[in-house]
Amino acid sequence: MPYNDLSIFGPELSLCGLAIVVLVADLIVPRRWRLLPAGLAAVGLAIPVYLVASRWMGPQTFEFMGAYVIDSFADSFKLVLLAAALLVILLSVDYLRRLERGFGEYFALLLFSLTGMMLLTGAFDLIIIYLSFEMISLSGYVLTGYMKQDRKSNEAALKYFLYGAAASAVMLYGISLIYGLGGSTRLSEIAARFMASGPTAAVAVQPAFLQSTLVQVGIPEVYVLRLAGLMMPLAVVMVTVGLGFKIAMVPFHAWAPDAYEGAPTPITAFLSIAPKAAGFALLVRLVLAWYPLLMPHWPALLAALATLTMFAGNLWAIRQTNIKRMLAYSSIAHAGYLLIGVVVAATETIGLHGLIIYFAAYLFMNIGAFAVVLLVARNRGSEEIADFAGMYRTAPVFAAAMVIFLLSLTGIPPTGGFLGKLYIFGAAISTGNWAWLAVVGIINSAISVYYYMNVVRVMYFGEPGEEAMTIQPVGIVVVVAICLVGTFAIGLLPQAIIELIQQYV
Repeated sequence: MPYNDLSIFGPELSLCGLAIVVLVADLIVPRRWRLLPAGLAAVGLAIPVYLVASRWMGPQTFEFMGAYVIDSFADSFKLVLLAAALLVILLSVDYLRRLERGFGEYFALLLFSLTGMMLLTGAFDLIIIYLSFEMISLSGYVLTGYMKQDRKSNEAALKYFLYGAAASAVMLYGISLIYGLGGSTRLSEIAARFMASGPTAAVAVQPAFLQSTLVQVGIPEVYVLRLAGLMMPLAVVMVTVGLGFKIAMVPFHAWAPDAYEGAPTPITAFLSIAPKAAGFALLVRLVLAWYPLLMPHWPALLAALATLTMFAGNLWAIRQTNIKRMLAYSSIAHAGYLLIGVVVAATETIGLHGLIIYFAAYLFMNIGAFAVVLLVARNRGSEEIADFAGMYRTAPVFAAAMVIFLLSLTGIPPTGGFLGKLYIFGAAISTGNWAWLAVVGIINSAISVYYYMNVVRVMYFGEPGEEAMTIQPVGIVVVVAICLVGTFAIGLLPQAIIELIQQYV
């Protein structure tokens, strides 16, 4: 079913329009109505949610000469992104209440960043990929340093920007090499040309001026062809570096702990799930379209990176005393688990299903954990793990909720995290060749028990604070409740969720 005109960008266009409305509303409404932009942003998300959900079960469609794809895989990730944005908006209201102005700018940047992520999930063209990548990054830098009077926030934004700029430069150089060698910016066209002629004949299928220029400077044509065969895998690796930065994959993860710690806590929650989801959606498309042709041994490379990412994230998390840094390293480890799904997706559709289920569970359990962190910081003025001491007395309901979220992050039934890990690890075992990756994932899940349960130990066996946590903003309470329901729903209704994903994705 083809889509007419710009209707395929309906969700993204509605988000851009909503961002502009939020900005204008912040400029014209009186100060006593300064919460209006947050309300507009939250309610306005219903439009893109409806537009995405209404076409979710439709057939795969390529538009703009193959530059953009609409399918249930991309739309599944878009629904995860929209849900994450809504939860973060609810968390942000109380956090920003102390600001005189800036509500509109904050939520507009959040919506523009969300627009870039949604574009990235369906991008099938190098130009759209890069523009979406930059739209996400530029908005993210500003949001990370949004608390201008906070030195930690400023430092986090600067580090995030420097790492992001370097990753973007490497990615752009890789894109330029791919265009020069493949003669197109469309992923499908580049793959088709290499399938027809093979990597070693790359120059023969790309713009004639490049071939003639290389031959004219005295390089024999046979060496030109061999050089092209070596350069294309290098270019793909460069693009992967940019994606590795976005999903916080080792060794491109160094920005995450500082950015997570210094950014406003709602933005930390957003960064922990949304850019990762968009990055993995694109990585899967590259894996299925390019890697088998241009990097024959890519599964082994990604498997090694997954192993390194899991161990690095979990082992570094053990040493952390700040809970946001601990959750940052935890997020890195979860990127390793998700990479197992990408490796499996090359040969088994179950890998794609596992990624979507895992992200749905990760959305609720991770944002729920950050909501509790925000509550503790609001009452104690600190984000150290030690400040959770005795929480079972000062805020028993939230302490129990935090236990559930941490158990889900560990992968303990009957939570959503258990289903996500079970599905991805089971997918690896079913392939036979990658069963050892499932063993590595189980070992790392066991390691994560130590630092997750350390927080539980502090909450239930530490000396309680002097005062009860009386400050319980409505937004935080609502988010914790939604995340609890989502975490248990995925864990307790696995068959229904699995059948839904298998039928339509």
